[in-house]
Amino acid sequence: MNLHLVLLAPMLASVLTLFLSGRDGASTLRAVLFFAFVVAGASFVPLAMGESTTELHTWLRPVGNLTVRWGLAADGLSAWLVALTGVLVPVALATARAHVGERLREFAAAVFFLQAGLVGVFLSVDLLQFYAFFEVILLPSTVLIAMFGGRERRRAALLFLLFSLAGSIPLFVSIWWMAAESVRMQSALALDFESVRVFLATVDPQARFWLFAAASVAFLVKLPVVPFHLWQADAYSEGPAAGSALLTGIMAKVGLYGFLRIVVPLFPMEAALYANFFVGVGLVTMLTGALIALRQREVRRVLAFSSLSHLGLGLAALFTFRPEAIAGVVVLVVAHGLSAAALFFLTGIAEGWARSRHIDDFGSLAKRAPVFAVLFALAGLASVGLPGTAGFVAELLMLFSLWKVYGVAVALVAGSTVVLSAAYTLRLMQKMLFGTSHTQAESSPDVPALEALSIAPLLVALVVFGFMPGPILKAGRPDLLTRLPSAQAKVVEDATHAAAR
Repeated sequence: MNLHLVLLAPMLASVLTLFLSGRDGASTLRAVLFFAFVVAGASFVPLAMGESTTELHTWLRPVGNLTVRWGLAADGLSAWLVALTGVLVPVALATARAHVGERLREFAAAVFFLQAGLVGVFLSVDLLQFYAFFEVILLPSTVLIAMFGGRERRRAALLFLLFSLAGSIPLFVSIWWMAAESVRMQSALALDFESVRVFLATVDPQARFWLFAAASVAFLVKLPVVPFHLWQADAYSEGPAAGSALLTGIMAKVGLYGFLRIVVPLFPMEAALYANFFVGVGLVTMLTGALIALRQREVRRVLAFSSLSHLGLGLAALFTFRPEAIAGVVVLVVAHGLSAAALFFLTGIAEGWARSRHIDDFGSLAKRAPVFAVLFALAGLASVGLPGTAGFVAELLMLFSLWKVYGVAVALVAGSTVVLSAAYTLRLMQKMLFGTSHTQAESSPDVPALEALSIAPLLVALVVFGFMPGPILKAGRPDLLTRLPSAQAKVVEDATHAAAR
């Protein structure tokens, strides 16, 4: 199957969904789930095909000799992210039906549109094409929060949109500067990643630094990291639970993907020279997220700051440039996407029972909803990296890389966040599953069969990849290590020699 069909499938599903009547909830649900499973099947095609590319076609010639090309490519990292997107979307639609009610059609259309934008981000090979999809995903994300969220949904949606736009503007300015520079130099410039990499090698080092900083800001906001995280907790807590699951499970991974695909490959010298800064930012984000999560009283805010902490570890490990770190980041992308999304899906179901988001209003669910309790416990243990789950593999590889490059002290600081993660997650599980509820409800319906059957495969995958992470490691490492520095010291040495010449 051509990669263009993988991109067109969710676009077509979004359009077809709008033509559903919307009056018959059962038939609408069946239709959108059918579309979702078809699109999910298409999402596994890049993974089955291995490395694949389409032919590059000239898309635009806006000024001078600047060429914008259209093309798609899938390697190990992008294939796994496309597959992850395809897996989570059907679960989001299945678990959102009780919350969105008669607006399932509109909700599904926005979700499919978001899926199309994410697939475009992960398969793009041209910088301007990437930026276009990078901006497209903001629209459906904002709609999901503003239309289907809680009481403060409009404020949360506005905050999310403003931060996202403010972060992406520097990336657009850097693209514009490269275009203007090519016109000034009367040289040809194509914006596909490889051509940009060659062009940047000829750019003045000071200008290249500012381009590097601009691209980095865009992806630091998307992750997010401290201090660009101020939008995250509100967006995750006020948006619909299924939408928040997609934001943390997939959209946040665009930040790490941007560093792996754009920032480090295009700016290897700057990435090496400022690696300590990014490791520091990652460590601060890890600790800040974990400590704030310990003090939260709302379930989704605990999960939001937990996500902040985990992704901070991924950023810190990435900038060690060690092979095991890159492998660990790839596993983290998949493992955290599955476990964090499962927790948000389950939280949304429990919020529907309790009519509350406060932790103390969910007590004794182990007795009242045993299926829910089993699923939530498994997802929680997977999120803290219990041995035998994919999260454990990711954390072990990333912590080992920090120890090898920065020593025991940094590894202990990073490892402390793993202990803190266990503390706030086990506290959350204890209060929700075994604590005393402050509400008057004596019984709760258990997880409906459709929702349970949708979420269970996510947890099974976490265990399978925990014992057999080879498919993820094999898919990620050959593709990424050819574009990344093999060791920080080696690149710093090369950069120094280049500057001396």
